[in-house]
Amino acid sequence: MIDALERATRAVNRVFALIASILVLAIVAVIVREVFFRYALNEPSIWALDSGRFALLFVFFLAVAPALESGHHVHVDLFDPVIPAHLHWYFRLAGYGLTLFFGAVLFWYVLNTTIEAFETDELSFSVVPVKLKYLYWIGPIGLLQFLLTAFVQLVRCWQDRARPASAEPLAGH
Repeated sequence: MIDALERATRAVNRVFALIASILVLAIVAVIVREVFFRYALNEPSIWALDSGRFALLFVFFLAVAPALESGHHVHVDLFDPVIPAHLHWYFRLAGYGLTLFFGAVLFWYVLNTTIEAFETDELSFSVVPVKLKYLYWIGPIGLLQFLLTAFVQLVRCWQDRARPASAEPLAGH
């Protein structure tokens, strides 16, 4: 079952990373366009900054799970040299457990904020007003994917310890 969950999370993470990459390119294009229009033509737009900020919100929540999966998420290895080698697995397991816990707490708060945005139907405080529900919905989705990715990593770490020393390494690790 964990193999199927891992394949599914990897597939979704690839799609999320692709969408986030496209959004980053769009943000760059909008900002370059805005710089040109503002300074070369003296005709700034009122929508460029807001659209960039809104897109950056989506980039963050779409990229957080792929970053965790690929190892580009926050990782502290400062103490690795001073930790005895036989304890490394325990520290890795604790790190994955804390990541899962942090993700669950963040998911809970973001989900509550998103539900509130849907209930109140409030507008954003921006030059171009947008209903917050159209911005916030991506948060719980991205964080749920983060939780699934963290769960897979925690289980894989646990399985690494349970495997006999002569077993082949897991694919992708």
